[in-house]
Amino acid sequence: MSVLITNASYKNTLAAVRSLGKRGIKVVAAGKKRVASTFYSKFCKGRYLYTPPTQNVKQFIKEMLTLVRRNKFQVLLPVGVDTTVPISYYKEKFTPYVRVPVADYEVLVKAHDKTKTIKLAREVGVPTPETYFPNSLDEVREIAKELSYPVVIKRRKGSGVEEGIRYASNPKELIAKYKEIEALSGDSLINEQKRPMIQEYVPGEIRDVCVLFNQGEPRAALAQRRVWTWPPGGGPGILNETIKDPQLINYALKLLKRMNWHGVAQVEFKLDAEGKPRLMEVNPKFWGTLELSIAAGIDFPYLLYKMAVDGDADAVFDYKDKLSFAWLFPMDVHYIASSPYPHRDALYLLKLIFAKGATTDILFKDSRPEAIKLLMTAYRVLKKRNAFNAQFI
Repeated sequence: MSVLITNASYKNTLAAVRSLGKRGIKVVAAGKKRVASTFYSKFCKGRYLYTPPTQNVKQFIKEMLTLVRRNKFQVLLPVGVDTTVPISYYKEKFTPYVRVPVADYEVLVKAHDKTKTIKLAREVGVPTPETYFPNSLDEVREIAKELSYPVVIKRRKGSGVEEGIRYASNPKELIAKYKEIEALSGDSLINEQKRPMIQEYVPGEIRDVCVLFNQGEPRAALAQRRVWTWPPGGGPGILNETIKDPQLINYALKLLKRMNWHGVAQVEFKLDAEGKPRLMEVNPKFWGTLELSIAAGIDFPYLLYKMAVDGDADAVFDYKDKLSFAWLFPMDVHYIASSPYPHRDALYLLKLIFAKGATTDILFKDSRPEAIKLLMTAYRVLKKRNAFNAQFI
């Protein structure tokens, strides 16, 4: 029993390695950085480095193929979108050597390409924001006159709040931000900058449905809400809570059934001004807040592993409701330090942990990853301070 897992610096990779390792499965991690938190987990039994796929996809695939050929892993689990997309695209090269429980690229692109996702959602009755798909800057200029502002400009493929999303409050800003997205570097497989889409701004809370599918049939689903995000107002969850929301789960399952989905995915919604959900996107990968799902009772990494090895996994749709999970360091600490109300937010977090039983990412029986995160954060802070001081020397 052996698994090769990617994106060793990600917190969801660490969660998956711990989950599988606790069950006696040998897990080896690979990543693009020499210092990555997962490498220091006691459940990580080996480490490898690879070329960042966003820099050179073909070299990344060549290196990953070499790893699976030489080591005879049972299962290959890509975690980030930067590894999941190319491994899906070149999946046929891997399957003679290792099981790869991700959707075929023809299916995966329906989630990865937001234009395809929105169009499919409309076909099956899943509510979406008003969205436009201009094919040229001239079309953007025409659309700009008719829009209600603010609006959001998004690249068609890829994630990343800072890189792939811009906001505009008037036609002039829209043209400028549209050009900014188009000017970003990147390949068309992982990140598609050309012809960004324009979308109505939805102001409310972010809610997600995290799922596992086996060839178009659902095997697990869990709903959550993002209490705190980084950056605030829209970004990855850093304090999340499980919720029971049958309508939201139904929307997600309906859409992914239409896609004939396979593997894990996160379906992201935002609540509009009336409190109704609108589909934002489908992330065709493990979600950053995976630890909450595991703590709530659905062990997605193990279920995905079982599905890869045995062909299927038991269906699990029951989970603990109103369970909060905090990613304390560095993100929650950073959030509180940056808040206009730090004392209020710190007190709220402490009450969640000590009075309401919230769980956190700190695992004392496997503490080295947290120590590494602490050291790396301190290093980055010192590096920034020294760079600032150097300006005045």
